[in-house]
Amino acid sequence: MAFCDEDLNGYPEFGDSDEEEIDTCSPSLCLFCEAIFTTCELALSHISKIHGVPLLQLLQTRSCDFYSYIKIINYFRRHKPPAHDYQTVESLQGLTTLDQSYMIPECEDDGLLQFDVEGYQESHLQLGLASKDNSPVTLSANEYEALKSKALQLDQLKRELEDLKSQYTQDLTRLRSSAQRLISSGPLSSMTEYGDVSTPPTDGVNTSKVHSLNDAQDDGYIGSYSHYSIHMDMLQDKVRTDGYRQAIVRNSEMFKDKIVLDVGCGTSVLSMFAAKAGAKHVYAVDMSDIIYQAMDIVRENQLEDRITLIKGRIEEVKLPVDHVDIIISEWMGYFLLFESMLDSVIFARNKWLSVDGLVWPNRCKILMTASCDPGLRQKNIDFWEDVYGFKMTCMKYEVCKEGLVQTVNSSHIVCPPVEIQLVDCCTSNITQLDFTSDFTLLVNTDCTIHALIGYFDTFFDHEKASHQVTFSTGPLATPTHWKQTVFLLAQPLHKKQGESISGVIEVKKVPKDPRSLQIKIKIESVTYKYILS
Repeated sequence: MAFCDEDLNGYPEFGDSDEEEIDTCSPSLCLFCEAIFTTCELALSHISKIHGVPLLQLLQTRSCDFYSYIKIINYFRRHKPPAHDYQTVESLQGLTTLDQSYMIPECEDDGLLQFDVEGYQESHLQLGLASKDNSPVTLSANEYEALKSKALQLDQLKRELEDLKSQYTQDLTRLRSSAQRLISSGPLSSMTEYGDVSTPPTDGVNTSKVHSLNDAQDDGYIGSYSHYSIHMDMLQDKVRTDGYRQAIVRNSEMFKDKIVLDVGCGTSVLSMFAAKAGAKHVYAVDMSDIIYQAMDIVRENQLEDRITLIKGRIEEVKLPVDHVDIIISEWMGYFLLFESMLDSVIFARNKWLSVDGLVWPNRCKILMTASCDPGLRQKNIDFWEDVYGFKMTCMKYEVCKEGLVQTVNSSHIVCPPVEIQLVDCCTSNITQLDFTSDFTLLVNTDCTIHALIGYFDTFFDHEKASHQVTFSTGPLATPTHWKQTVFLLAQPLHKKQGESISGVIEVKKVPKDPRSLQIKIKIESVTYKYILS
């Protein structure tokens, strides 16, 4: 996450025991710009110094308690008024009587709402308070004790509020679960008149277990995309990134004046390609913390007026528009479907894409071939027969259960590839992402087959496009960060030139981990089972 420390010279340094202790909280976003700070007090000081809004001074007058402060922060988050309207303590005092609706947080994990108001006020009381005209205020011992007692009462109320918030969250989760079961059990026609349905109709073909994951269940996936390294790998993959660039920029007539949604925007490079191609506006959504760097990147390239970045799950966010013209997304995982991000793209397509809209890329296909590579078998299977003089043969069965992701030497490929599944991003539904497919591979040389190899090709070739782009992740193409998926055969197949390998492949999400895949391949009466996780 990027933090702003500009214009903060003279503020207390972290860890300096001689300075006043600073309140620590979640990263705090400024109320009037996109600067992010490591502590609440730095953010409030920035708001006062840079934007001229004296929130800290208001707290020092004691006319604003913890609840009034919460309401004021949520008021600014909700209405986004200009800073110059609230540059006096008096103007802020007019907000201390806001109604209870402003107690509901506008932003999840808002660092400013975690500021220790009572602690701050007590420390300034002990140091000497400032009155409205900034003259010192002297309190008697009784007055001080009365204020201290009031602060303790407020602290107790604060804890009770946190307990109520926790209970509310649990109740809401149960309510959502009950509503989902009710919706799944019957038509929606009797429900829609009572309020806005935030998701497309659950008709059985457009629902996915991925849609119901919460942040705790999805923490590993979300966290992996918060670090810069994975984005560096993807950006440095020229096949991938330049393929998208050409497919977007060289089809500028398709993007001109269009509203674009970028699902899983990452560093926002696709959004910037779309803006460069003439998009009227781009809404870029990502649920990982990389979006904070994306905000800096968009500002650095002076595109903040044409790209709006939104943090959250695509299944939960609200867009400021009812429809979009184009959805762009780099959703492909290993073996195309690993991580199940296409489920989220389909959700967004069904909810926001206009009738004549387009998903870009518009289609992908999964292909299969075979490899003759004795070294691959020796490294992964035969190795366990003799490990420093010990037998560990049970381990080779464990190795054979996993799909390996690695770059396959093209010289080891002994069959032309065959297509096992086509995915039309504009029309495919969720159920089609679990599939069973027959296949037949034709062997082009005498060999021993040690593994089957899976990969995918991507197509930007819709009839609307004047410039069509295709790229492959196969072993005969330029290597990509997706590499290939290797399915080791515990029982190698000995084949002559011209013979074939016939089989059936079944691909499904793992029920308890829908971002992973379970793959079953049956060849010549032998069934192999793999996990890609």
